[in-house]
Amino acid sequence: MVSLIPGKTLIKFDEQFPVYNWLYPMKGQDLDTTSHKELYGSLDVSGIRGRALYFHIPFCETICTFCTLNRGLGAEGDEAIERYVQALIKEIQIKSRYASVTSLPITAIFFGGGTPTTLTAGQIRRIGQAIHDHFDLSALEEFTFEMEVKSITEEKCEAMRDIGLNKARFGLQTFDPQYRELFNITATLDQTYAAAEMLRRHFDYTSFDIIYGLHGQTVERFTRDVQQALDMGTDTIEFYPITNLVTQASLHHGYVRAGLEPLSFMQKMSLTMYLNEYVRAAGWQQHNGHGYLRLPDGEAPTTEPFITRRYTNVYNKFFWAYHDVDLMGFGNSAVSQSGEYTVMNDENRATYTKRLLDDGDFKINVTVADGVPYEKGIVFHLPYFGRLDKSRIEWDRIPSEITDRLGRLAAEGLIVEDAGEYRITELGWIWYVNMMYYLSPESDQRILDDFVALKSRVKGITDGERGMALPLAPVGSDAGSMGGGAPWASSF
Repeated sequence: MVSLIPGKTLIKFDEQFPVYNWLYPMKGQDLDTTSHKELYGSLDVSGIRGRALYFHIPFCETICTFCTLNRGLGAEGDEAIERYVQALIKEIQIKSRYASVTSLPITAIFFGGGTPTTLTAGQIRRIGQAIHDHFDLSALEEFTFEMEVKSITEEKCEAMRDIGLNKARFGLQTFDPQYRELFNITATLDQTYAAAEMLRRHFDYTSFDIIYGLHGQTVERFTRDVQQALDMGTDTIEFYPITNLVTQASLHHGYVRAGLEPLSFMQKMSLTMYLNEYVRAAGWQQHNGHGYLRLPDGEAPTTEPFITRRYTNVYNKFFWAYHDVDLMGFGNSAVSQSGEYTVMNDENRATYTKRLLDDGDFKINVTVADGVPYEKGIVFHLPYFGRLDKSRIEWDRIPSEITDRLGRLAAEGLIVEDAGEYRITELGWIWYVNMMYYLSPESDQRILDDFVALKSRVKGITDGERGMALPLAPVGSDAGSMGGGAPWASSF
């Protein structure tokens, strides 16, 4: 178990939570016999005030060893990709028949994978046209594609821009040649620099991912990665501590061959704190738990509020959100969440595609929670986005166990409160993932515990020591406890 440590100390938990991304709520009853007609035909969205769309493109030219998401090999022009595009458009057409799916204007759209830029320019335009034909985009704020730099072309950028894209995000991960080889990243850095320049010409925002806390990574190696990332010239950067439990064993076999030992979670936390100081000194500021925004020249980062309000990832406000917004997913294995319902499309790409093209139908797996997760904004939005609008919470519906923990976090200086909101402090930001777990109901925590226990038994996966250094919580402390894990977790 992991305990909250009271008192004047930087080490607020005696163990670091090992997973960074999961769905909420996780508990509920499986509705095995429910079809999309039964679900979406009766879904009550009267309490929903905002919606995002997700489109899953499950193809990659090469498979990165840190990624365990639903994807397979595929290259531009493959017949399998064309058939999948036809199926995806068919799903859009089918779902658009339900008022529950189309009655709300769309605020954010995200294409993930896999690698959405394995699509041709023509395929991008066809999917984009289907979206415009069937959804109200009058309130659209953010339209994002995830990209792999080898597959980015001027023609595709023009197609993406023409369908409304305003944010490009590509996976860089690391500049270090040894780690790039271990990750099976086949793009060259010259291709990466050229792609970044191309994206800046076409889109309002460009961003990329950097992974750190890698086996054997020293402060010196990390510093080189950070500085090269800052020099890329993009508007934002996402820095993710690697989640070893949800990476592939092949990556860890590579670590072993290279003689690289896993970092402890104390070492990872030290890198996170060092990153914070380094990046803020260079004129950047956090915009969420792991993302940084380049500030205008002459503007210094603030400490109150610690998280900037100048910019946010709009799509993430629906994934790690309040209870009164929802997400609709399209494509095989895509997840939708609305109210108490969590829906996953057919995880098998072949059967998803065949059933849509042959029968005009698709399978869904549905879980219904005990009720609407009114506490979701407390559990996710506050730690991740750094603030909680009190008016968005129906406080009379919040379990007392959660409000009690919120009070403990405030007492320990991890959050501050005023009349209108709660805000995360710098100390709280260091522990934001632990806070998401700590604020979850005990029933959800048990599911997370079981997941981590299961993943910890995967042969070949090596993780560092999770326990933190002294001081330890006093014997008999009533500070509260938590454990580690996360189903539906994704490694970054």
